Amino acid sequence: MVKKTLFRLEFETEFRVVGVFCPEKDYRFCWLLNNKLDFNFRRAPDFMDITGKSENADLHSVYLYERESLQRTYFLVNNRSSEGRRLFGNPAGLDFLLLVKADDSRFDYNQLLKKIRALPQVTAAYMLDDALGKNKDAFLYDFEVYLSQELKM
Repeated sequence: MVKKTLFRLEFETEFRVVGVFCPEKDYRFCWLLNNKLDFNFRRAPDFMDITGKSENADLHSVYLYERESLQRTYFLVNNRSSEGRRLFGNPAGLDFLLLVKADDSRFDYNQLLKKIRALPQVTAAYMLDDALGKNKDAFLYDFEVYLSQELKM
């Protein structure tokens, strides 16, 4: 009898995901974050979502802020494409994904959420690490590939 060994490979990401509900345009929301929270988001090349059911790839705007002294990187990804399709349908009404790459032991996510929620234009903001469902891992893998190709990190 032949013995079979199965290996299960799971993708581990360094990102934590914050969901932001804000009806503002992406450039306006970045301006708010830059002015009110002392960030410095800059436009990055668009993220191309090829996992959608449409024939064409969806382009989602991406903004990047890197704080090298604290070894933190923030990516703000518009959940809606230029054609109006969404990366994630659940939770309903999600406008932006704020991907945070930081050392969890030295970063206070509750403080970040508190500051974002204090913006009058923001309806809600909370951690989405487990709320995005099964598509989260595929998205984060594709986003890591995007980072390696587009941003040459």
